[in-house]
Amino acid sequence: MQQASDKSVIISEILDPRTKNLLSMSKISDYVLSNELVSMALAMVAEDRQINDVLEELFAEEGNEMHIRQTDLYLREGEELSFYEILLRAQQRREIVIGYRFANAERAVINPPAKSERRRWSLKDAFVVIAEKDE
Repeated sequence: MQQASDKSVIISEILDPRTKNLLSMSKISDYVLSNELVSMALAMVAEDRQINDVLEELFAEEGNEMHIRQTDLYLREGEELSFYEILLRAQQRREIVIGYRFANAERAVINPPAKSERRRWSLKDAFVVIAEKDE
C-alpha cells in the first residue's frame, strides 16, 4: 500500500487563483486552475473563431486525444530524421506529432523551433501526438 501511495500523483482542481500559495505548503504534486483554463480558451476563441473547432475536437468525449507515443512507431533506432520527416510519417498513421521528449529529459518540447534540423533519434525518446482514441 505504501508503494502505491509513493507513486500516486495527486492533482487538485483550484477555482481561486489565490489558493496556489497554499499548495506550496501541501504535498499536492500538481493542480488544475480550471477557471483560468476556461478564460484562456475563451480568449483564444475571441482571437480566432476557428480555434473553437480545434478545442471542440480535443475536448469532445469521442474523437482525437493527446498521447505519448514511443518512437519505434515512426522510426528505427539511430535513424537520422528531421521533425518534419517525423510529421510526415505520423501523417501516414493519421496522427499529428506536436512535440517530443528526449529519453534523458524531464519535459517535452512542444512545437520545436528547429523542425528541419536532422537528428539521431533513440527508441527511448517519445513523441507527443494528437490521434484518435486508443481502443
